[in-house]
Amino acid sequence: MKACWRGFLLSGFALGLLSPAHGHQELHHDITLDLRQLERDGSIRLTFTLHAPELVVGLEEAASALYDRNWLAQQSDQELRRLMSLGRSYLAARFRLGIDDREPIELSRRVSFENPDAIRGGGARDLSPGCLEASLLLSPDESAGKLRIDHAANSNKRLLLVIERTGAFPEVEDIPPGAHALISLSGEDKERAAPPPASLTDSPPATRWVVPLAGTLVLLGSAALVFTKRRSPSPASPGS
Repeated sequence: MKACWRGFLLSGFALGLLSPAHGHQELHHDITLDLRQLERDGSIRLTFTLHAPELVVGLEEAASALYDRNWLAQQSDQELRRLMSLGRSYLAARFRLGIDDREPIELSRRVSFENPDAIRGGGARDLSPGCLEASLLLSPDESAGKLRIDHAANSNKRLLLVIERTGAFPEVEDIPPGAHALISLSGEDKERAAPPPASLTDSPPATRWVVPLAGTLVLLGSAALVFTKRRSPSPASPGS
């Protein structure tokens, strides 16, 4: 029985490691595609979460403890507006959005941020430390067909795309640099293009060991369950 529990725990731990929902801002970009408004007014909202320190310093320095929950709260209106401007350029350089064969959506012009006071209170809304939220609203005229999200090959992070549909659990897609997602806005079907072959150097250093380790733990958990079944004594036959 103990071996069974060990197997379940190992399997659960491995699945936890594989779960994209645990992505860290320093390792992943985050986009939420909210399709729940389609039935109400025909519009669609995308929300982008940006790790704001990366807009002004290097990735390694942005991970320091200096950029905690209080960092954005201490920024002036002028400094926050500068971060918003940098954020628009940052998103446009890493993502390309388009619906069917229409012209690509200009992220640098169309994404919007909250006002400075709301940004300074971001920690109260459970945003990760030092993070900004940008949003893009697609009108009913733009919300028919298939949305393609291209992820730049030089992005240096993976993309976690969360798709929210009415009456369904959120779907999570893990998109590597150089790949793209293709989502049917009608909800009839959904597909993601197969990513290009990726070498270890295509992934952030901290993620290179996660998938192999998780796979090993899943195998260990399965092996423990099989071993336990084989060792369990057979039930005694009647009358013995």
